[in-house]
Amino acid sequence: RASRYTSYISVFVCVCMLAFTTALHAFATPSRLGPRPAAPCVQNVAALPIQHCVAPVLQLASDSILTAQMRREMASEPRLADFAVTGGPQFVRHTAEDDPTKPLLLYLPGIELSGYSLHRQLPGLAEDFCVRWLAVPPDDRSSFEALREAVTREVEAEEGRPIYLLGESFGGVLALSVAQGADGKPPSSLAGVALVNPATSIGRSWPAQLPRLLDAVAALPPNLSDAAYFALATPIFAAISGDPRQLGARRGDEALPPPLRLPVLLARLAQQMPEMGALPNALPLPALAHRLSLLLHAAAHVQEAPLERLRLPVHVFASSEDRVLPSTDEARRLRRRLPNCRTSPLPESGHVPLLEARVDLARSLRDVGFTGRTPLGSKPKDYVADFAPPSAEEILNATQRLRSVRNLVSPVFLSTE
Repeated sequence: RASRYTSYISVFVCVCMLAFTTALHAFATPSRLGPRPAAPCVQNVAALPIQHCVAPVLQLASDSILTAQMRREMASEPRLADFAVTGGPQFVRHTAEDDPTKPLLLYLPGIELSGYSLHRQLPGLAEDFCVRWLAVPPDDRSSFEALREAVTREVEAEEGRPIYLLGESFGGVLALSVAQGADGKPPSSLAGVALVNPATSIGRSWPAQLPRLLDAVAALPPNLSDAAYFALATPIFAAISGDPRQLGARRGDEALPPPLRLPVLLARLAQQMPEMGALPNALPLPALAHRLSLLLHAAAHVQEAPLERLRLPVHVFASSEDRVLPSTDEARRLRRRLPNCRTSPLPESGHVPLLEARVDLARSLRDVGFTGRTPLGSKPKDYVADFAPPSAEEILNATQRLRSVRNLVSPVFLSTE
């Protein structure tokens, strides 16, 4: 945790130094920064500090250091607007054509209901799965039951090959609801469920108090309501995103020369800051209020459901530094209730770990043998043929859990030599 705070401080100090240097440079050559933007309307007041101050400072300071190839790579990264859809709830394919020899992975996203959070994991996941994600326009007001039926139809339409659900936050509740089925039985093609920080624990977290605040903001006059929502939502979305070093890093950064790593990191953060300002537009106040209401009711229903009857393999990935949900505690609770559930920690990760450089979901799924597991009771257990040695991660987790017990009961040998 201390290292995480140190990273925040180091990035903040670098930003301040770059801002000071760029301000001095601006007095000498004011044309580099261009004309001062016109006075904004009320709706965009809250977005000004991000879009017109910090991002240009970081971009100007790093432009002279980055190579043309680095700029092209950053410019080609997907943006939040690239995942916007129109119409109703729909599944978007990662590739135009599916490989029928691969299992199908259906990603059910968080409350923004787009595939943006998954885009950094797609290259690795595409090696093992055909990937699709659920996308819902912000003006859609479908009920939770309608979303569950849309996912169920997608699963049932793909008979003949195994299908897996990957649910993150809001999508974790939706995945468990689909796995239980309307009649208590999961769809026949569904082979397993992976959950990332599932929001089944939202009733025990601070977002459960947001509906009253959102109602108060919605009651304000239109322009003032929009400005208040931007002022509240932008810093909240930025704060819950996690470690800025991980959001700005990429897995190939280790190959960069050390002097280039920090400028590249700051340039990426500068590029992503407008995305933070775009989140309130991608998830406007009415959409957030509607989906949060759906989530609270659905999570309460899943909590009361007989999860003990679910025989499908379930794997829960829980972030240790989730600032939105008590994900670590919820993973333990789900492991106790679900008879075929395993868990894996995501150390030092925040609420959106799939955007972090340290998280490689495809590798994690391979390490835990996710696709090799079968539902309980599907065949007699052969304790010799079905034996699978524990992974290095499982051994490490077991060692950490037993450390306090060993320290308490292990004998201490004293020597007089």
